[in-house]
Amino acid sequence: MKIDNHQQARPQWGINQADVVFEELVEGNITRFAAIFHSRNVTDIGPVRSARTGDFELLSNLNTPLFGNSGGNPTVMRLLNEVDMVLVGDTNVGRAAYRRSDERKAPYNLLTGTGEIYAAADGRGGTPPQMFSYRDVDERLPSSAQPTDAIEIDYGGYQVGYRWDDVFQGWVRTQQGTDHVDYNGVQVAPENVIVQFVQYGQSVAYAGSPEVKVLGRGEAWVLTDGHRIEATWNRPTSRDITEFRDVDGATIKLTPGRTWIALPRSGTASIPEPDQE
Repeated sequence: MKIDNHQQARPQWGINQADVVFEELVEGNITRFAAIFHSRNVTDIGPVRSARTGDFELLSNLNTPLFGNSGGNPTVMRLLNEVDMVLVGDTNVGRAAYRRSDERKAPYNLLTGTGEIYAAADGRGGTPPQMFSYRDVDERLPSSAQPTDAIEIDYGGYQVGYRWDDVFQGWVRTQQGTDHVDYNGVQVAPENVIVQFVQYGQSVAYAGSPEVKVLGRGEAWVLTDGHRIEATWNRPTSRDITEFRDVDGATIKLTPGRTWIALPRSGTASIPEPDQE
């Protein structure tokens, strides 16, 4: 599901219930989310917004997933029909799955829910492959894991931070220096954050729209259990699941729970200096 991250779109509905959230650059150096819902039913999800050409490769390895969005420019919509996904956007299923909240003005008020989406899909779509490996309760982190309190990402238009919080047992997300909470006022603090350093090209649909490149290989930081693991990512083809391996070549195992995947350009993430007393 494509979810808006414009200032007027916050706080978002349902973002804390997503199993995996990708954060990608869009026009104006701001970001938008592609949220994957799989393990639980969610009544309200949104605000739902438009698709981008970068979404195609982002989700093409999930075995014909259900893809929800609120339109897109004509080229994006034409190309979307060629992708191996079940299209359950508002232009495909309309009022059968989407509704407007009267609490906000359009376009920041389009909502859906997993129940409506599954009903609209009518049994279509495949079972996705497992995206990550997870540690057992007593399994240790690799020796290369470094204790890390926080990181910062400069997307250009948005400054995003994650800091480890022992109470939440997760990475508290901030944006523009403000804690990111969902519609119910609950802090966004996923158990895992992967900073996957990528390149961006120019979308064929609109010259001003950056298109994320998630095929190939590159560097990554894996944040889990209060530590940072320097990693490489590798995804040779559209059908492959992205692999994240540590400096010894071993597959990195995550903490069971939610995972947010930040997709910034190389060199735009940093580790802030500790506060000086």
